[in-house]
Amino acid sequence: MAEGLVGVGIDFLDFLVQSFLLLAPMLLLGLFLGGLIHVFISRHAITRWFRHDTLKSVTAAAAVGVPIPLCSCSVVPVVAEMRTKGASRSSCMSLLITAPETGADSILVTHAFFGPVAAVVRPVISFTTAVVAGLLSIGFVRGDHERVQQDVADGCCCHQGSTGSDAHQPLMPGLDSCYVSPAQMWRAGIDWAKAAVRSASRSAGAGPVVGEPVAAGRLPDFRTIVGHVFRYGFVEIADDILFALLVGIVLGAVLYVAIPADLMASEYSVWLSYPVMLLVGVPLYICASASTPIAAALVAKGVSPGAALVFLMTGPATNTGTIAIIMQRFGLRFASIYVGSVVGVTVVCGVLVDILVIASGWPVIVTLQASGVPTVQVLQWAGAFALLALIVWRFRAGAFRRGWEELLVNLRPVLRQ
Repeated sequence: MAEGLVGVGIDFLDFLVQSFLLLAPMLLLGLFLGGLIHVFISRHAITRWFRHDTLKSVTAAAAVGVPIPLCSCSVVPVVAEMRTKGASRSSCMSLLITAPETGADSILVTHAFFGPVAAVVRPVISFTTAVVAGLLSIGFVRGDHERVQQDVADGCCCHQGSTGSDAHQPLMPGLDSCYVSPAQMWRAGIDWAKAAVRSASRSAGAGPVVGEPVAAGRLPDFRTIVGHVFRYGFVEIADDILFALLVGIVLGAVLYVAIPADLMASEYSVWLSYPVMLLVGVPLYICASASTPIAAALVAKGVSPGAALVFLMTGPATNTGTIAIIMQRFGLRFASIYVGSVVGVTVVCGVLVDILVIASGWPVIVTLQASGVPTVQVLQWAGAFALLALIVWRFRAGAFRRGWEELLVNLRPVLRQ
């Protein structure tokens, strides 16, 4: 008995360590890409693309939402603000689906656990779901009563998770977008290089070098822009996902050691797994990155890839809190199409994935062990230590407390049922 418990404990810890090593480099890269997207994609340009109830606007909104790392709760204020600025309801519907279901960080984490094919399939299915929901919105939500609140998402950009000293500060005071064009970034880089040369000349005793004065209201310098990229990715996005990510890894480890290897041996268990994944994924809140190690543990224990896909897509996109907010701000019909599209399209795609896997005999390989290549091992361990340092830093700054409070808020409606 004692030996069995020791073995379970070792397997549990091994899953935690290996998951950390696998996802750390990819997650850090995803956080950096999230910061780049925040600064180098203009939100005002995006809203101009979304003004019409057309297939073009729906597909554009779905495509834009794929790389944006927003959770299901933080995307709602963004979409509400877009709606007040003239974006169509169908475009808002599409962005509501793809933004939480995927993201630069979750796509890379999916690649770490499931490989490149799954990393492509996941955003493709999310995009398809969003387009279907957007088209249904065009047909059925016209004239529906909406309650979009004008006071949502005031101020810069989109981040609502941080508070106090960590609240989002605009890159340029007085503007509600942190967008910097490539040409502006290039000029800022040149100015920064010139300033570095001047500083080096002074330190070498060449005397003061007189430069042009900085005009009021000018674009921030290169270092400020780069700092804003890193702050948004490694502070604001990190604060949103790190607690949920740790919860997801721990739950994945629990499932990995608790689920018997022969649980899915019955031919009926495959079909039962779809409604089970829906019952788990729809009401509970879990971000896209955090759902990935849980899905990996499920597949490793015999759950079909299609059923795991149902959990991967419904978990991040839906939860009782988000559904209630969407219903309040956009109306019952809008919320019904939102949930129905996510559930319906995801289940159909999950069944098709399983049929394709069975028909082709293509093995589904889940990576739960770190690489054996020395160079890659160094990268994975360096990423793991860097991610651990980031977690400690952000938790000391209050991210743990906010994550815990958000978890309780999302669990209360489920526990009352």
